[in-house]
Amino acid sequence: MNRGRWTALVAAGIVVVVAVVVVTARFWAVHQSTSDWVLWPKEVPSKVQFSGRDFDCRSTPSPSTQSLDGLTMQGKTAGGADIYAAARPAGRDVVASILVKAHGGTFTCRLMGGP
Repeated sequence: MNRGRWTALVAAGIVVVVAVVVVTARFWAVHQSTSDWVLWPKEVPSKVQFSGRDFDCRSTPSPSTQSLDGLTMQGKTAGGADIYAAARPAGRDVVASILVKAHGGTFTCRLMGGP
C-alpha cells in the first residue's frame, strides 16, 4: 500500500472516530436533561426540569383535559414548549405538577420523587 492511500485511510478513520464522539456526546447531553435518547429534544420530553426539580411527562404523553386557567407561563422545555404552573401553595416550596403546552396539546407532568 502506498503512503498516500495509508494517509487517506488514517484521516478517514480519525474523521469517523470524531463523528462518533460528537454524536455520542450530543445523545448523552439530551438524555441528561430529558431522559430521552435522541439527538434533539422533543417538545414534551419524558422528563422536564423546572424550578430545580424533575417532572415526569412519560415517554408517550397523553393530552391533558386540565385547563390553563389560573396558571402562568413560567418557562420552556428543552424542546421549546411552554411550561405553565400555579403559584406555590402556601407553606410548600414546590408545586406537585406542571402543564406543558405544545403544538400537540396540553400535557400534565407530575413531580418525580415527591415533594
